[in-house]
Amino acid sequence: MVDKFQKCIDIITDEYTAGDFYREVYEAKKDYFESLGVISEDDPDFENQMDVFMGWYLFDRPLDKHDLPPVFLYYRKNAPTFTPEQDALFRALTMVKHSVFELVKQKDNSIMVRDLSTGEKYDVKDVEFKAGFSKGDVFEARLVPDGKAYVFANGFCFHPKEAFKFIDSQMKKIREGDAAQRTKLLVKLGQMNNKQRRFPHIDTQYIYTLTPKF
Repeated sequence: MVDKFQKCIDIITDEYTAGDFYREVYEAKKDYFESLGVISEDDPDFENQMDVFMGWYLFDRPLDKHDLPPVFLYYRKNAPTFTPEQDALFRALTMVKHSVFELVKQKDNSIMVRDLSTGEKYDVKDVEFKAGFSKGDVFEARLVPDGKAYVFANGFCFHPKEAFKFIDSQMKKIREGDAAQRTKLLVKLGQMNNKQRRFPHIDTQYIYTLTPKF
């Protein structure tokens, strides 16, 4: 993630994972990984999965005693005191696009992705991650608006390309503006992805399905 946004994320993380919120993030992490499936600390994807969890905690999960996730609550509480520059950065975090995307085109300094739920295409200028992508990749990510383009937030979930048809059909079922439905589906797809990584010998069609065989 671009440093200017990462600094904002760090501020929000510090506020909503310590003190009165320490127990809440502890229980949220426990519940999340019990649902996702166990990931050991020596797993090569462990750090990325922690980023995915923190994305869910900060952007998607309403705090127990509030009606908003941390990113949105922090902005609502502090916006009146922000400088114009601070407001632009923290407000951008409330406008993140979270979905499963398909990489449709690679450019010199950016990549173009398509949101499977809406069909909308976005230019992502975060070249730090460009080397890790190839055309046709299907992955869960968060896009942060930055001027006329977007940058990636930390935390990705790369799905097998063989699961594209199933994922595409499920993403198209998301009702416009239904954040809860979107989050529920993305978490479910994350569970399937973790199972696929744990059991690579099982055919993808038996894992990415509404009627799993095991």
